[in-house]
Parts: sequence; C-alpha cells; structure tokens
Amino acid sequence: MRILSPFFNNWLTVCLTGLLLFSGCSSTPTSSVDNSGQKSEAAPAMPGNYDKALVLMQSGDYQSAVPVLLDFIDKNPELAGPHINLGIAYQHTDQDEAAMEALKKAVELNPATAAAHHQLGILYRQQGDFASALSAYDKALKLDAGYALVHRNIGILYDLYLGQPALALEHYKTYQQLAAEPDPSVNRWLVDLERRNGSAQAMTDQ
Repeated sequence: MRILSPFFNNWLTVCLTGLLLFSGCSSTPTSSVDNSGQKSEAAPAMPGNYDKALVLMQSGDYQSAVPVLLDFIDKNPELAGPHINLGIAYQHTDQDEAAMEALKKAVELNPATAAAHHQLGILYRQQGDFASALSAYDKALKLDAGYALVHRNIGILYDLYLGQPALALEHYKTYQQLAAEPDPSVNRWLVDLERRNGSAQAMTDQ
C-alpha cells in the first residue's frame, strides 16, 4: 500500500472527481462540464449494472465496482468510457498495472477522449514518470484546450515536480478562469508562486 502525502491525497481526490460520470455510450461522446470543472459525457442512460458500478464508485467502494465494470466491459468491449472508470477503480485499489492497461485501452478505442489522456497523466505522475505525465496532459489539452482540471494538474506538475513556476502560473490562472468557481487552494498557490517569482527576479536584478 502506497503512503501518499496529505497534499497528494487531496489533489488526487479532485483529479478523479467527475470521471465517475462517464457513461461510455459513444466512441465519440459529447461532453459537458460539471461544477468541479471536470468533463463528463452526455449520453443516454446505461443499463442498470453499469449504473450500479457508478454508484459504487461514487460511494468509494472501488473494490466492488471492479467486477461490475469488468462484466459490463465483457458485454460492451467497444466503449471507451467504462475502461476509464475501470482505470480509476484500479487506481483506488492500488492496481497500477491494471489501471494503466485499462486507460491505454480507452485511448486505443477512442484516441480523441481527452479524459483518458488526462487520467493517464495522473497515473504517470503518481508513478514518478513526469515526462510521460506531461505528454499525456499535453495530448489532453490539444484535444480540449478548455479542459479545466488538466490545466490544474499540469500546473501542479510544472510547479512541484518540473521546477517551472512560470508555466505553472500560466496553467493555474487558466484553470481559475475556466472553473465554475475559483478554487481557494489554487488562489493560495498563485500568491505563493508570484511571491517566489518576485523574490527570484529581485535577486537577479541585484
């Protein structure tokens, strides 16, 4: 069992919020944005067993959701959305290899699904593969430049792991502009980054 910092636990929770709404009904789904700024597919209601999996995930019972999702995928292997949710469920049960396989399958089924690339970015970052995480986030933004949470997460990557505060600032500001409501945590990060950037610039000018 991996031990995550309080900051990362909070960040991961925000990252995953909203993806549970993926119905996976279409290989090229339409999208909407929920209050968290995350994407969710707009599609007709799914069969009851898939709805059951979403309810289980929303309640935090990812372990029980896995076999339900696997059963649904077995009957509907061509849908990308369920594979994304399966990847999320695997991540929450510390099955990173299975999560990676599920998410890569989602990308294979629908390369234009920005949420699949976004979720892969989260997994790569969690594993310490920052170059792959950046590549996955970049792919998500190329597919959907207005995907708010990708801007938040790529900002975190630039800020905490790649040491590029100017790029972090740019993406944090974009996230705040796109989010339904400004995030107080991101506001604090912006203030801290601007302070640090100002101090660094002052030292350079001396």
